[in-house]
Amino acid sequence: MKMNFVKTGINGEGIGYDRRKPVFVDGVLAGETAVVRIEEDHGTYARGRCVRLLSKSENRIEAACPHQSECGGCPLMILKYENQLQVKTELLQEALFKYGKVRSHFVRAIRGGEKTEGWRSQCKLPVRQIDGVLYSGMYRANSNHFIPVKNCRMHDSILEKTRKQVMKVLNQKHIPAYDSKTGKGLRYLIMRAIGENVQCTLVTGKDTVDNGTVEALMKIPHMTSLFQSVNTGRRTVEIFGPKTKLLAGSRTIPVQIQDITLQLSPQAFFQLNVDQAVRLYETAISKIDPCDVLVEAYCGIGAMSLMAHNKAQKIIGIENVPDAIRDAKANAEENHIGNVEFICADAADGLLKAASRHHINTLLADPPRSGMDERMLEAVLKVHPDKIIYISCNPATLGRNLKELKHAYHVVTVIPFDLFPNTPHVESITVLEADTLR
Repeated sequence: MKMNFVKTGINGEGIGYDRRKPVFVDGVLAGETAVVRIEEDHGTYARGRCVRLLSKSENRIEAACPHQSECGGCPLMILKYENQLQVKTELLQEALFKYGKVRSHFVRAIRGGEKTEGWRSQCKLPVRQIDGVLYSGMYRANSNHFIPVKNCRMHDSILEKTRKQVMKVLNQKHIPAYDSKTGKGLRYLIMRAIGENVQCTLVTGKDTVDNGTVEALMKIPHMTSLFQSVNTGRRTVEIFGPKTKLLAGSRTIPVQIQDITLQLSPQAFFQLNVDQAVRLYETAISKIDPCDVLVEAYCGIGAMSLMAHNKAQKIIGIENVPDAIRDAKANAEENHIGNVEFICADAADGLLKAASRHHINTLLADPPRSGMDERMLEAVLKVHPDKIIYISCNPATLGRNLKELKHAYHVVTVIPFDLFPNTPHVESITVLEADTLR
């Protein structure tokens, strides 16, 4: 059927309508007309496939990557960058109003990145053996179809060059892909490149990585550290196994933010786009008024808590991942910052514990994609900090959380950031102030 496309969906797909039913089609842009074949009808919506484009948007460009239409990692690569930013802003505005009744005038101009390629500092790629050759790649969205990725334009140049060299060594050493029947083989390749340093983790089955393979991998330029993580879980969604063992090199790699040096271990979370992450963090911290007590929930390795050490007399970072808290404490010690305390706890429990000892002036929160859970929202409303600075990577969960927080707070501003060019993902900083101060 012939269909006009009027919007872009949250996954970067085009949205058209068949008798008022939304139809989602990959690879089609708003403003385009296409012949579409319906492949899935879910009652209230449908999914289709583009058979032929009849008219193209003036904002469409040629994808720079041959894998673009296959792997699904960069659905907006076919759209001019300035129009990508417009799409992300609209997706954020729509979600905030739909879920939180936050009007669009609160959303400021999006902060775009200088790099639209080469921005990604980390990869976590499954591996497969095809015709006797080991490849790292991706699974097509919502499928088990493996796409070998010979070159990724989003990867940092050193990361991508090193990834290719690692795969070359693994093939020379005849390292097999993981076999769930034997519980042996290479399952995932995880790499992080910060500056000139590369950290590599081999996620394997019950294998021993021989010394020859370790030595060959460590001879690759920029290779700073090599780890192994054993993961034999059959139905797990986790990539890392329960334990990660250092095979060679340094336990951490450094990242410099302003005058703060952070050490990153393999499982430590850090934003993929380092340059934009620094801008995001600096903007969030600029919204903190000088105060007595600042709490950062979901603090990870403590980056923002440490960057904000001059903003408060006392800073408390809360994180439920023990390794991250260990890294955060080490980072505080390395940077000689003594007014920051890190505690390992669930966000809600940690916030309530902090509030039992202090009046909390400001809450800085950067929750996962799922947003603040019900217990955390209840804790925030009970503790009632004067100000909340909420960093979000998911407009829908942000909107839902704001709906609850608006019982005691009002939105001051929402500042979007593009940390993931060529994808529909958008980060944002929302500043909220209490309706009545305690």
